[in-house]
Amino acid sequence: MRRILVLWMALCVSVAAVAQGVPTTTPETVTDSGCPPDSLPPLSKKERKELKENLDSYIDLWKTIGSEGSNPKVTFKDLNDKRIVAVVEYESANSTPDRTPKFVQWLRVKALFDASHQGIGLNDIFDMVTRLGMNAVVHVVLKTQQNEATFIYAYDNATLRHIMALENYTQAYIYADMLATRQQLPLQIDDSLFVTAVSYCDHLYTLHLHSTAADDPTVSSQFFWMISNKWFIANNTFLPYLGQDSTTLRIVGSIEGNPDTVALDYRPAQLLGKEPAIDVDLAGQYLAMALGRECPQPLDDSSGVWTHCSYDPTLKVVVMHYTVDELSILANEGKEQQLKPMLLENLIYADGAEFLGLLASSEVGLELRWKSRTTARRFTITFTPDELINYMFEEE
Repeated sequence: MRRILVLWMALCVSVAAVAQGVPTTTPETVTDSGCPPDSLPPLSKKERKELKENLDSYIDLWKTIGSEGSNPKVTFKDLNDKRIVAVVEYESANSTPDRTPKFVQWLRVKALFDASHQGIGLNDIFDMVTRLGMNAVVHVVLKTQQNEATFIYAYDNATLRHIMALENYTQAYIYADMLATRQQLPLQIDDSLFVTAVSYCDHLYTLHLHSTAADDPTVSSQFFWMISNKWFIANNTFLPYLGQDSTTLRIVGSIEGNPDTVALDYRPAQLLGKEPAIDVDLAGQYLAMALGRECPQPLDDSSGVWTHCSYDPTLKVVVMHYTVDELSILANEGKEQQLKPMLLENLIYADGAEFLGLLASSEVGLELRWKSRTTARRFTITFTPDELINYMFEEE
């Protein structure tokens, strides 16, 4: 279980980390292979001729108008049988244009999204362009207070249709982030953790994570990824955008030397922090089973036996069951709050700190239940996940 704890801080790194330095003057082609659009219906020669004539008439109107919108301002530049060319101008309050790869990907998606969504006229123009199987080129002019930067992007027909099908800026941002991440694959986010693939299609965002750490046979792969993913989601600033888009996150995890993969899905409410990003009951069952392997075990003071472990789905606690002398229960009744720190110290002293950390990270509490050997008398002490977390922080 040790390597689970090692990864907690590593997983706080966003998958959108990027390198520096991307040229902005050379045309770049956007190619998407994650969610291919539906095939275009074939056009007869007559249909193609009529559609092209209709497109030309719209272009003539666009030329007459001159441009659409203000920020961005979209202006026609050129048209032939293979592609349409437009100029999209933005004015930015930033003093210097951002040239990081993530921003460049966002700008290339946003520019075409804006150009193809600027009113009914341009929507119709780009729709006819896609139906004719043509491509697009967008010259982006980004004006700031101090200077001006030009970006030129070329889009194949499939990507043109894909971006036009995006419904809003949130989807455009998610799509752009996916493209930026793909450029860096395999993306290392820790000494032993890599993003190896990413896709976004039909409200499903899929990340493939691979761990090169030595496989630990005492930890089930599913539990390993449940814990890892929970912290990854809690500390990632990009994933809430998926929740805003009502998109499900699927993390497919693999570990070096283990042929099996684990796929776990996370609902929008989990990505937005409205629900736990972990299956609490499943985690509790696993932890109870793992801890129960140590049972039965006599207590050090010979007062009784630690008999077994279980998971209580109603209370969301792993339960440690003890059978002890009745005098031990009588001596402790009414002292629950006094005993809590001492009991936690004893667990930590007995190499239980890692287990307490796993309980807390799984949002599972701990309950100790004693019962008398000779009567029905019982004694219980319960620790909530918050109590475990707070105590461990105080001990550091």
